[in-house]
Amino acid sequence: MTAKATSQSIKSILRRASLSDIDPLNILTFCTHERYEQNLCQTGHNFYSVKEGKLWNTDYAKIPSNYFPISEVPFHINFDLVLCHTSCNRINTSYQLQDLLNIPIIRHTHVLPDIRYEMSSQIQGFNQIEVTHESFISAYNRNAWGKNEYSASVIEHGVDCNFWKPDDTIKRNPVCLSVVNDWPNRDWCCGWNLWNQVVKPSSIPVKVYGNNPGLSEAASSLQKLRTGYQTSAVFLNTSLHSPVPTALMEAMACGCAIVSTNNCMIPDVITHNKNGLLSNDPLELKIFCERLLFDPDEAKRLGDAARKTIEEDFNLSKFINSWNSMFRSVIKNYG
Repeated sequence: MTAKATSQSIKSILRRASLSDIDPLNILTFCTHERYEQNLCQTGHNFYSVKEGKLWNTDYAKIPSNYFPISEVPFHINFDLVLCHTSCNRINTSYQLQDLLNIPIIRHTHVLPDIRYEMSSQIQGFNQIEVTHESFISAYNRNAWGKNEYSASVIEHGVDCNFWKPDDTIKRNPVCLSVVNDWPNRDWCCGWNLWNQVVKPSSIPVKVYGNNPGLSEAASSLQKLRTGYQTSAVFLNTSLHSPVPTALMEAMACGCAIVSTNNCMIPDVITHNKNGLLSNDPLELKIFCERLLFDPDEAKRLGDAARKTIEEDFNLSKFINSWNSMFRSVIKNYG
């Protein structure tokens, strides 16, 4: 192990010295969010996913051709960095890989401190973990973890607007779509009870995609999910504790009129009555849904504005360029 580590360390130093700005990188990582990592693979680099904990679920997304699940580290490959999306035991594995291969660690944090548990100890524990570079999916969750613009980067979500787009040849049905997995068990963050308060006391027609036994099934493909967005007049989001749900941004890109809770990063993305309707009151959310279902012109106005927001501020090109810039900077300044 020691000889192998020494050899790999030397290789890493030599590789960093010779890397050009167009060379694809070899990145060690761990499966965390399939749809997010599918977009990340469009940076063009090679991602080698160590099998620890969660494994890639092909029901959520196909494995890209440049993403390789591995059981053991292939030492014939010269790796450039470790990308860890969580702060669980995978950080300890990341440390081992860093020591073995002499490469930097990026921790990219998607979540917020868990409100079900004592918050200050979570934040303190998070900040005691030292990595080469910190990044977050939003300024909102960066601040929630006690970081700032001087200590961490922000790379906001990117949406593939060439795939997630409206289809004007398809008629939108007067229905409110929601997309959530394991909803009843994730009420604390996804608002299952809130959704029931909005839709059950009324006759609002609803549709749900997601793995929820007895309620709904996940869309069988991304194409089917896209059709769901394209054929729904309204997308109803009831998230309570998430920086911003990916499904919400996909629905915006597909031109759905958005009715959503008003918390976390959502008001940074949606301005009430400009590109969506926001409230945390179930009665008001119900009124918004009913209004848009009976006023397709207003629904189209909000849906078109939602699409424009994604095209301008959360497009995939911006996402890819931001990741590539951070990757290169971290490698260049390491060691």
